[in-house]
Amino acid sequence: MSVLKKIYNKAPIFFQNIMTSFAGRRKNKNRYGKHYFEYRKFLEEFDRLTLEEKKNYQYNELKKFLQYAKINSLYYQKLYKEINLNNIKKVEDLKLLPVVKKEDVRQNINEIVTISKKKAVVGHTGGTTGKSLTIYRTKEDMMERMAMLDHFKARVGFEHLKMKRATFNGQHIIPPNQKKKIFWRYNRACKQMIYSSFYINEENIPYYIKSLNKFKPNSIDGFFTCIVDIAQYMERHNIKFEFKPIAVFPTSETLTEHGRELIERVFECKVYDQYASSEGAPFVTECKHQKLHVELASGVFETVDEKTNEIVVTSFTTHGTPLIRYAIGDLMEFEDETIMCECGNESPLVRKIEGRKLDFLYNAEGAKINSGNIANLFKNFPNAIIGAQLKQEKMDKVTIYLEVDKKLYKEEYDKLLLEEFKEKFGNETKATIIHVDKISREKNGKYKMIHNNVKTKKEK
Repeated sequence: MSVLKKIYNKAPIFFQNIMTSFAGRRKNKNRYGKHYFEYRKFLEEFDRLTLEEKKNYQYNELKKFLQYAKINSLYYQKLYKEINLNNIKKVEDLKLLPVVKKEDVRQNINEIVTISKKKAVVGHTGGTTGKSLTIYRTKEDMMERMAMLDHFKARVGFEHLKMKRATFNGQHIIPPNQKKKIFWRYNRACKQMIYSSFYINEENIPYYIKSLNKFKPNSIDGFFTCIVDIAQYMERHNIKFEFKPIAVFPTSETLTEHGRELIERVFECKVYDQYASSEGAPFVTECKHQKLHVELASGVFETVDEKTNEIVVTSFTTHGTPLIRYAIGDLMEFEDETIMCECGNESPLVRKIEGRKLDFLYNAEGAKINSGNIANLFKNFPNAIIGAQLKQEKMDKVTIYLEVDKKLYKEEYDKLLLEEFKEKFGNETKATIIHVDKISREKNGKYKMIHNNVKTKKEK
């Protein structure tokens, strides 16, 4: 645990709010500079282009991006050594290039990266198999990704940095030993109230609702299951918000139609879905008619298996760690390209996003720790974990199975992982780490990171 984190955990809540705002202001420097606003303006103009014009832009960006990767990345120089990139005469020709897997990125990260790591915006991902990846971004890429996300929200009426937002995420903002029922901290830099997802249970939800009514956010975003849990509680107890948000923007987990209908019914506003990834995948966003659009300015999606709808992605906002035909592990079903949306934005439509599963574990108090938070357990292990699997038989005990790169994994990482676990699951939930030679696959051949075998009182 860092010295700054220790100071934060021991500080009074008012000072933790100051530290949260300070951290938010520091992040803003890498997210909302001049390039961010220039790209926002570009996206507004891009929306007005025809589908053909957008596809021409996409192809030209693809050519530039491929050349950039081959010139600046030692890994892609080797990978494309026998390939003439001039043969890529249309986007569909990407299939001439090899697929890059997560394990390829993890093992070759130093040769893939094109920029100085000291000047990079560093990102981490746990992923659905628990594989730890460290990603290095340019500031321009980071600003473009933020611009794309905020442009999506602006289309339906929410303006980031100008309006208030409530966010449910997995940041460690609540010290494990805190006694007060205050499960949120304020980031003044973004007019954002951050709500911890780790304490949402029947006993604590009323405190969350009271805080939301006091804050009155213009939008609510973050973990889908957390927002659904609050909506379910409100409907069971016939509770209404004292404000009406413009929209709800769920992240990190697959949205279900049942959950969407519940949130819209209880919160009295629309829910808008979007797809991206912590690695830096291209974007898919919903329009005002709640139709999923491929953001052609952000990259390329390809279906590589028609039976499973498995995709690979090429992202134009990954110049620091280029992702080209990257097997991200998600499934996506596309509409026929002849079908256009009534919103007027001409772009390919997505029928269904099947990635980002809704698995979860419990902590000892019965709160759900969702898949997004569980994947984040492994974020701080730079490319050292090949796979992870968590199994739970009892509410207060979790077994963590690890397949590690023995050349990179250090003994002290077990202690770090247990500290991360404590931050997310609390003091009363115990974890046991078991190192294995290989994480077993399911009968269908896929990895399953979470096995929850706990029977609740309702199930017994």
